[in-house]
Formats: sequence, C-alpha cells, structure tokens
Amino acid sequence: MFEVKLVRYSDPDRKYLAHSAAVYLGKPDVDNVKRPISIVRKGDTLAIFRGEHARFEFKTTKVVYDHLITYTTQNMRACGGLRANEATVFIPPAEDDDPVYREIGERHLASYQSLVHGIDPETNDPIKKKRLQAARSVAPMSVQLHYVFEFNLGTLIEAIFPQRIWTPGAQQDTKQVVQKMFDLVHAQDPELWDVIYDYYGPEAQAWKKIRQKLRKDDPELFAQIMSKYGIMKSMWE
Repeated sequence: MFEVKLVRYSDPDRKYLAHSAAVYLGKPDVDNVKRPISIVRKGDTLAIFRGEHARFEFKTTKVVYDHLITYTTQNMRACGGLRANEATVFIPPAEDDDPVYREIGERHLASYQSLVHGIDPETNDPIKKKRLQAARSVAPMSVQLHYVFEFNLGTLIEAIFPQRIWTPGAQQDTKQVVQKMFDLVHAQDPELWDVIYDYYGPEAQAWKKIRQKLRKDDPELFAQIMSKYGIMKSMWE
C-alpha cells in the first residue's frame, strides 16, 4: 500500500539535455535531441543528466523513506515526519502476508496514538498528553509518511534504479515504490528511458557479475572474449 506521484519532470522534450550535450561535445546543433541518447549508448559521463530532475510525491512506509533518504545527491526533501505529524496508518510488510504483522503493528500504533491523545494504553485512564516527538519512539516502524523527494536524472540512472530495482536485494516494498518511479519517468520520455534501461538495467548489471565470475573461473576464455570484443574506442572516433 503506497502512492507515488511524479510532480515535475524538468525536460520531457529533451531540449535542455540536447543543448547541454551540444555544448559538452562542441557541436553547433543545440536542438539535436538524439545526442543525449548517443551519450548514454557510448558510455560517456552522465554529467549533463545531473542538470535535469524528477520530483516525486510519496506516501510510503518509513522503511521506504529511510532507504531513499540515503541518496545524498538528492536535490531536495520535504517531509514533516513524525516529529510534527501523528502517525495514523500502519502498513504491513510486502514480503509476508501473515496477518500477525498487521495485528501486532496496529496494536502498537493504537498504543502510540493513546499516548498522543492523553490515554494510558494499559488502563485507558486519562493521562497527560505526550508530545509527538517523544511518542514517536514507540510508534511502529512501518507507518505511513507523506513526503517529497527530488532527484537529478543522473542519480536515478546510476544509483537509485540499479540499486533498488535492477539488481537483486532490495526490500520488496522499496522495490515496488522505485519501480513505480521508473514507470513514471519512462512515461515522460520512453525513447530515452528504454535506452537507459538497456544500458543500465538488469542485463547490464548481470554482465558486471558475469565478468567477475568469468575472470575468476575461466581466465583463458575471459582473455579470448576481451581480445575479440573488448577493444575500446574513443568517443571521437
């Protein structure tokens, strides 16, 4: 149970990326919207993509929030958190549908809310209302937060999407949220994001692992492949 909205996508027509790419490569045709895609295909630096951004509005668990906040190259964050806002919704884990999680989580949420509203959760007797910033210490981890993050496209391409959806290991609820983020930006510019998926997506991530394994397990075959297919050329050639 989550919500993700794309609030702003700075360059859906790719005209700003095209201008930056032309300046970067010293080309006169600043309106060539194919050039940013060419930069991705050639494996060149994604510096120009850090100048454009996508702003998302989320309603997710605090667990997902904590995973996304680790990306310090984000452009901006807006979140009231539990210091100033009362938690009202418990979200069970996506990995396990056992109802025990909801039962325990909602029980803890009710105890937290009782403290906030001045009720002893054990006796139901009136007590002094507890401040939100103190009561949050006993709130369940998996409560819903409402927040906004803005990421530059370079961070999405090189970090968030590869680490959270294109390689195994991400927590299920985080993976679902980040997949929705990808779907939203992809809808803005399918041609660009199809190429990015091809060059940075699951297959590209798998090849990194294959290279490591092949180099260790069969160095002779690895050398043959590199000599035949691994010749690098300058982007100017």
